[in-house]
Amino acid sequence: MRGLKISLITLFAVLLVLPAAALAANFAPGGLDLVVSPPSVKIGATYDGTTLTVTGKAPAGSDVVVRFVGARTELHMKEKGRALGLLWMNLASLTIDEVPSVYLVTASKDLDALGAAAAPYRLEQVSQDIVITPADKDTPVNRLELLKLRREEGLYREVRGGVTLSPADGASQEFRAVMPVPSKLLPGEYSVEVLALKDGKLAASGKTGVPVELVGIPAKLADVAFNHSLVYGILATIVALLSGLAIGLVFQSKGAH
Repeated sequence: MRGLKISLITLFAVLLVLPAAALAANFAPGGLDLVVSPPSVKIGATYDGTTLTVTGKAPAGSDVVVRFVGARTELHMKEKGRALGLLWMNLASLTIDEVPSVYLVTASKDLDALGAAAAPYRLEQVSQDIVITPADKDTPVNRLELLKLRREEGLYREVRGGVTLSPADGASQEFRAVMPVPSKLLPGEYSVEVLALKDGKLAASGKTGVPVELVGIPAKLADVAFNHSLVYGILATIVALLSGLAIGLVFQSKGAH
């Protein structure tokens, strides 16, 4: 009888522990599930940007950061300055490596309020991760100039309040992020990452790919340009000649009046 009581107590304890263990496993870093809509971006002739909606569940009481990131690329840029203190011109070339083609971040609250926990996911971190050569051109000014340039192009952005959180339901809460994507987007593989921050630490995370592809006329033009270069060159020449003739006719007609 005593052995039966001990077995029942042990079984009861295991039943209590299992849900907690399962919950912990579901919300371990890297174990957060998310859904992105639309799941891919199609760039057609009328494409002028789009909006991604990201939904899922995060641990209750956490703040959520969502970012949309493009592949890291290499940029070649010119540094401007005054030659002999007189003329403003290109002075030197520099190469910037490990540059995300796109970097959009939004969160459930002001990123400044999230403090150090959000620092690895902000634009300032991008400026620290890039590699500038030659070494004598690797200055804080050039790093900040890159961020400024990308912001002006709409490719880098931090947005407050783009993520809404539902009331907690037990140990989890639903989130919904609305993220505008710029029109200046190149085909390739992008990623959406969700990070749940709680008590100053990463409580859970999830990541999924978002392919961006050309469709319709842009896709056909790209195919001709890359796979049929001779045909593309002939077509480009014909278009240039026709454009020149059209402009000439317009000016002739104006001159006649």
